[in-house]
Amino acid sequence: MLEKITKVNGALRKPGVREKLDDAVKTDTKNRKRLAIQDDVFDSQDSVADNAKMISLLTTIISRMYDTMTTTQKSKIPSADRDVIEYTFNSFKETTTRADSQMVLEGTGLIDKLLSRQANINNILQGV
Repeated sequence: MLEKITKVNGALRKPGVREKLDDAVKTDTKNRKRLAIQDDVFDSQDSVADNAKMISLLTTIISRMYDTMTTTQKSKIPSADRDVIEYTFNSFKETTTRADSQMVLEGTGLIDKLLSRQANINNILQGV
């Protein structure tokens, strides 16, 4: 039995037939590099965990920098912004994060590990 094929906007279509996306392994450069990162550095779940730790470490650093500011310097920040900043930092200080726990165990080794992974990703992306 022959199926009716129609032309719609220049593309051939079969009525009642849904197109299926190609399941073949992607060979484009971006995907190859993503697979290399997954194989050589970490998977997406580890990446999410590393990003959370990095955000936690950066928040800690910024909070400590804010604490070194004088009252005069802080008074130059609009009060609404200062309230949000101080609320965020105070709440953050009351929360023990995974990065906090790892810093106790690993010290600066945690930072070295996170930055090493980022360097490995860069090497893959640069083709090194």
